Amino acid sequence: MSSMYPDLFKGTAPYYSRYRPGYPDAMISAVVSRFGLDGTGKLLDLGCGTGQLLLPLAPHVQTAIGMDPEPEMLSEAARVADEAGIENVDFFEGGSLDLQRYRNRLDGLRLTTMGRAFHWMDSDATLRALGSLTVPGGGVVLCGESCDIWDSQRDWQLAVRDVIQRWLGSDRRAGSGTYKAATSYEPWSDVLARSPFKRFEVLRTEYTRQLDLDGVVGFLYSTSFASPRVLGDRQTGFERDLRDNLTDIAANGLFEEDLILETYMAWTS
Repeated sequence: MSSMYPDLFKGTAPYYSRYRPGYPDAMISAVVSRFGLDGTGKLLDLGCGTGQLLLPLAPHVQTAIGMDPEPEMLSEAARVADEAGIENVDFFEGGSLDLQRYRNRLDGLRLTTMGRAFHWMDSDATLRALGSLTVPGGGVVLCGESCDIWDSQRDWQLAVRDVIQRWLGSDRRAGSGTYKAATSYEPWSDVLARSPFKRFEVLRTEYTRQLDLDGVVGFLYSTSFASPRVLGDRQTGFERDLRDNLTDIAANGLFEEDLILETYMAWTS
């Protein structure tokens, strides 16, 4: 997605598929309704990961395309699609920097979705490129939610953060690099206002999920900041430390987090 982060999710695909939360039904229904998805048209999920957003939307279009720079993610997404019997999905390797290179395959997009991926991209360049590939009246969907591990103050989240920083240092990792997007964050409303997709609406969806101890570990292994590849030979010690620190925190063995998903739905003017 960005040459700054060439190996963000290397080795995370099986954990990403199993432990990353899907998108709420209400949000999926809102996208289908607001964009009038009626079984026709072409959908691109840019930075599709293992298909958490792509696969629920695929039945509502004629052709769905999953595009991701990580081959392992695409293989896992294809496996999940096959298990679900979803047959109208194509996958190919690439990120936001490859949009023009694949123009012949992408031209005529009705909708492009970017779930939990847009913040890794060059936002202005990505939207300009998508504007030239999108049919009149088509649009984009941007989804994002804060990562509770870094932003919240529940006892278990503080304990997780402490273990991560004890084993990996105080700087948040991003694959083999360091996470820098937060220092240059710009509201998506401002980015969209100068893009080809100036007309937009924002949907805010609040929901709660519960994780058991295996779920917390699996979620961390799905991230760019605590993946098995990032941990390397520290993984065994890290996991032991993490489990020891979390075991006594939740009496029922469950860890709860409150999530707020912001979905920007935007159309060509």
